[in-house]
Amino acid sequence: MKKLSRILLALIAVTLMVACGKEGPMGPQGPMGPMGPQGPAGQDGQDGYVNVVSSTLTVYPEDWYWDNTSWRVDFDYDAVNYDVYNSGVVLVYMEMGETWRQIPMTFYYTYEENGNVYYYSSSLETSFYQGGVSVFWTESDFYDGYRPEEHRFRLVAIEAGYYSSHPELDYSNYEVVKEALQLAD
Repeated sequence: MKKLSRILLALIAVTLMVACGKEGPMGPQGPMGPMGPQGPAGQDGQDGYVNVVSSTLTVYPEDWYWDNTSWRVDFDYDAVNYDVYNSGVVLVYMEMGETWRQIPMTFYYTYEENGNVYYYSSSLETSFYQGGVSVFWTESDFYDGYRPEEHRFRLVAIEAGYYSSHPELDYSNYEVVKEALQLAD
């Protein structure tokens, strides 16, 4: 009798498992019923630019500090979040007259003294880290005697999704970037 009841219980369990499997796929609340009809189409939304932040900052001579090889200024910049830091980009432009030039850049100089011609250069580079951006101003002779003057910088932080999907843009041209990303000055 025990053997018969075990066989019956096993048969009932197998029948229930097979029956439950025919109800449909499992959802978060258990078995789901059959799929319903397609709903109406939603309205088109506006195209947007995910997580693009732009800021203009002024650096004064006293903001620069000497770090043993170059003049340096650090900006706290919350737009350099985890996503921008790990897979995005931070574009930095410096105002020169009425245009914005992208950093890195190098200026070349010559001057004459006592009949001798001297050549040197100044290079600007940037680095970004989670929460900030640094700008480095390096003289070719590593001389720290002349602190950089007042300058304005534009910072544009872009998460990787937009940057990598638009390789055709000339990111070195601020006006192109401004128009493409609809940045306000």
